[in-house]
Amino acid sequence: MLLALVAALCAIFSTTAAGTASAAAADQRHAIYAIAHRVNTLSGVDDALKHGANSIEIDVCAWWNPNEWRAYHDCSSAGDNRLGPSFDSMIDRIVSHAEAGRRLALVWLDIKDPNYCGEKENRGCSVAGLRDKAQRLTAAGVPVLYGFYEYHGGSNPDVGGRGWKSLEGRLGSLEGITTTGTRDRALAAFNRSGSGFPAGRRVMDYGDSDITKGFGNCTEATYYTCAELKKGAADRDAGRLAATLSWTTTYNDPWYVDKLLGEGRVDGIIAGYGAFTGVREYDDSWQCANSIGLIRDWVSRHSGTHRMAAPGDRLFG
Repeated sequence: MLLALVAALCAIFSTTAAGTASAAAADQRHAIYAIAHRVNTLSGVDDALKHGANSIEIDVCAWWNPNEWRAYHDCSSAGDNRLGPSFDSMIDRIVSHAEAGRRLALVWLDIKDPNYCGEKENRGCSVAGLRDKAQRLTAAGVPVLYGFYEYHGGSNPDVGGRGWKSLEGRLGSLEGITTTGTRDRALAAFNRSGSGFPAGRRVMDYGDSDITKGFGNCTEATYYTCAELKKGAADRDAGRLAATLSWTTTYNDPWYVDKLLGEGRVDGIIAGYGAFTGVREYDDSWQCANSIGLIRDWVSRHSGTHRMAAPGDRLFG
């Protein structure tokens, strides 16, 4: 009797999920991701969903002995102090929302020190170990984006380093990888990995915590944020990238949101506290709520061509 009940419930969930995915796939409007910035607290997950964000960005830091990942932004300044909630607890909160019908369309992991631990030596605090944990998210139907920003460079680069390489050839259908920079820089990084990252898993992101810095007006030949993302969108349309994303807008940036979603044709924007407000963790403030609201309002005004991404959407192909 119990086994029959479990089987029936699984069948219902599978049918519902398949129906949602099919409906999303049938809608050809551009699906947009409103990504809450610096969701590094358990309450921040709740707040982002409350404000209408369909995606979140989490900063993740690794600690060794005991090996673990935690949601925290300033890894280097923390030293041996283990700050922020455990990544496991963040997953618990995200999955609990998903099970209650509030499933995020994307979780973007900003990996602050991807080379801190080696996969063979200390898997638990390596990027491979982070991916092990993230399988709980994908099992719940939540797509995961692994983010690599070149924080260190030199002989121990984040992009192309051992953490990056540990993901080559391993990403599943609900997983992607992004790197920050110009279109050419992003494509070059992915091309060095070759078939390790198929085009359908490759994402380009570009921006600044001060969105006004180097933004341009979408018409320049190179360098500027909007112009480079516009070139990336053309690569996405040609099948060379899965998506393009930008960051970080706040509550008083409607012009930038319009440029990014309109002329830049990005798939999503990180929004919340930015340089204008002072960058800090996402919370239940009017500034954060209005930042997400700007994206949702733009999509609502362009509902003939755009819609908010739904849990059934597949960013990665």
